[in-house]
Amino acid sequence: MSESPIQLPETVNELKEIVSRVQALLVSSGDDLVAVPADQRNIENTLLKLQEAQSQAAAMQTQCTFPSMDVYGILRQLDHSSDAGHCYDPITHRLLKHTLRLFERHGAALSEVDQQKLMNYRTEISGLELDFQKALNEDTTDILLSADELEGCTEAWMSGLAKTEKNGRHLYKVTMKTPDILNVSRNASLPETRRRVATTYRQVCTSTNGPILERLIRVRHDAAVLLGYKSHAAYQLDINMAKTVENVEDFLDTILKSISGKLESDKKELLDLKKAEYQKRGWSDQYDGVLYAWDVKYYQEILFKEKYAVDNSLIQEYFELNYVRDQIMGIYAKIFQLRFEQIPGKYWADDVTLFAVYDQKAQNQAGEEGKKNPSAFKIGYFYLDLFPRPGKYAHQCVVPLRPSYVVSGTMEQVLPVGNLSRPTADRPALLKHSEANTFFHEFGHVCHAMSSKARYSLFNFSWSVVPYPTSLAMDFLEVPSIMLENWLWEPTVLKRLGRHYKTGNELPDDLIASLTKTRKVIKGLLFSQQIAVTAIDLKLHTLNPYTRPETIPELWQQMSESLVGVKLESGEGVNPACQLYHIAMGYDAGYYVYSWSEMHAHDLYTRFTDKTTEGNTHSDERTRALDGQLGREYWEKVLVPGATVEPIELLRDFLGREPNTEAFQRFLTEP
Repeated sequence: MSESPIQLPETVNELKEIVSRVQALLVSSGDDLVAVPADQRNIENTLLKLQEAQSQAAAMQTQCTFPSMDVYGILRQLDHSSDAGHCYDPITHRLLKHTLRLFERHGAALSEVDQQKLMNYRTEISGLELDFQKALNEDTTDILLSADELEGCTEAWMSGLAKTEKNGRHLYKVTMKTPDILNVSRNASLPETRRRVATTYRQVCTSTNGPILERLIRVRHDAAVLLGYKSHAAYQLDINMAKTVENVEDFLDTILKSISGKLESDKKELLDLKKAEYQKRGWSDQYDGVLYAWDVKYYQEILFKEKYAVDNSLIQEYFELNYVRDQIMGIYAKIFQLRFEQIPGKYWADDVTLFAVYDQKAQNQAGEEGKKNPSAFKIGYFYLDLFPRPGKYAHQCVVPLRPSYVVSGTMEQVLPVGNLSRPTADRPALLKHSEANTFFHEFGHVCHAMSSKARYSLFNFSWSVVPYPTSLAMDFLEVPSIMLENWLWEPTVLKRLGRHYKTGNELPDDLIASLTKTRKVIKGLLFSQQIAVTAIDLKLHTLNPYTRPETIPELWQQMSESLVGVKLESGEGVNPACQLYHIAMGYDAGYYVYSWSEMHAHDLYTRFTDKTTEGNTHSDERTRALDGQLGREYWEKVLVPGATVEPIELLRDFLGREPNTEAFQRFLTEP
């Protein structure tokens, strides 16, 4: 028997039994609240009893509802009583306010007729979102290409592709999964190959997800209007840091204006490379002076090699997955003063691993007592599920499996899900620097999820896949991990992570220097592309879908090409929105959170660059990236509180001042 902290249900009957137990628990808790005489109701025998039941239900991992009108009425009564105003601490008072807000956002203040309407809308929305994701997860689209058509792609990657024969030709199956798409877009030297793969990808699931998305946006709009909001975007932003659609639009407009010059110079730099290559290969008559979507990553790769002497294929040989994984854990252990221990065992897939996490600082402070009972300092577990397989979610993310809250001492368990290139017969799994960066980012979410010491599960780390009520603002939850991405650009950290999978040599200083210089290469163009997707998502959920004149593909193409100036894929069935997981998994009207979070992340990172006096400049020698004292302060001030206080207060506490956009704007515009 392994030490696995949860036993996953193995049959449908076991799953049904868990659901039944949770339903019984929640119904019983509701009955208990109603049974308390009106003159005896207080915070302890209503709100805290309810929260404890919800926490237990969340720990059993399911999503159930219970009759809400009576419970909501009871809690509203408390909100207007003196008991709620001054008899309890601020966190419990915040719990009451947030609980009421969640009830209201789920329709508790509506009439019974409108509640039923909302329930029908929500049921349909959930089904549509699941269908959208299921189509992408189960998609098996591929394109057959010959070795000649894959000219420029590495033999190492091609050796891992499935092969077939057709009409006497030996062909490779290129899937529409991230590793294959990236390899072709970066390395395939024939523009027609890149165009075909890019266009095929933009046709993935359009026949299924296109109609789903049109309907989904309409039903979301209807539900938001029923709740009293002008649009679904207004409903989503109401509980975030940004608060209003107008605030996000102003933010996007400010950033786009500040990087407009950089955007134009970036596009010119790539077009110059394209023109030079066409001349060199004798294709001058085919050069049309247009930068296409399938050109960007390819010429970015050439730019890395020619101007910065960066060969990503070579750098990849220094980032062997298991070594990088261990080093990343070592870095996090150092900066946050933790300890990670792998727990042997077999789980839902052969390559899934389980780790326990301990608070090393607390154990050290306990002295001899800490050595006698190290298990007392365990703060959680996490699984690593890193490779693609049929039917698995195809993106990278962290999924909390159970909440962390002090009342019952439950330890947080999280599932970092990735889809990295598998090892082949002749070499181990090797990560691109971008994949190592993603791994580091996602591991930041792991630590955030496990750090909580909140008394109530409502204040836990969360995002849309969490199947229990939470209240962490969506436009803050990415901030801590985006801030930590800075570590993957620090020479001291890269030196520690990089070791050649054959020779064991460290990543050379010249490669590190070249790599770090590329961080801002065509940043204006790349960030503009991200802003375009953000603006499209926001527009789709702000406009009235019943009167919007454009279809979703038309709106996408018009806005993207207008904001970025890069020609998109075109043709029958092309619809980029149909491959955007985020739009169907809780980031609807919320894709802005990445750029919004990056703004605050760069501000936070100023503490780690040791710029303590005016006039100082950043240098590698002055970095405090591996400063365990400062890292622990970040853990305790930014991660541990969770949603117990407003995000802006967390930022102020760690920065010691008001947050601002200065560091972010410098990052985007300075060389």
